[in-house]
Amino acid sequence: MLKRIGTATALLGGTLLITGCSGQAAALTHAVGTAPADEISASQCAATDFRIELQAQPDPSRYLLTTTNTSDQACRLGGWVALTPKDMTDEPIEQVPSTNVEVPGAPQDLTLAPGRTAFAGVHVELGDKQDSDTYVTSGVDASPTDMSGSVNAPVRGLTPEPVTEIPLRGLQVGTLQPSAQGVLF
Repeated sequence: MLKRIGTATALLGGTLLITGCSGQAAALTHAVGTAPADEISASQCAATDFRIELQAQPDPSRYLLTTTNTSDQACRLGGWVALTPKDMTDEPIEQVPSTNVEVPGAPQDLTLAPGRTAFAGVHVELGDKQDSDTYVTSGVDASPTDMSGSVNAPVRGLTPEPVTEIPLRGLQVGTLQPSAQGVLF
């Protein structure tokens, strides 16, 4: 009896490790080791082949970025997703600096199967709306590295409601990973 319980516990633990924090098993293949960002090859897919979203976290400066392949083919991802804040007129806010950071590690060459998701952490530097170096964003455009085009990336709050105003001074985008575990910073 104890042997069966131990086996069941091991199987459950293995399943949880595979699914990570997302509750969805990541069907990603990745190269052994990592490649510098400039060595990651271009993808045959476009930004429109993905649903990209930002999910607010309890710490108001943290967001979980999800990149889901909505196409019918496997797509290669090259390390990061470029984020461009937009104002209420849907124009890009170029004054907000956006930096790619190697968190939780160096970029990986990932191939994302149809219907599967990759994850990255996003850290925002919040400002005061009265500060001239703070820009209020009401949306975000997203473009995976080495791909053409961009897509609107909805920003979700802690409730199902969308976030419509974020006072930004800057943002940092972590590397895409096959699991959500460890990507927030």
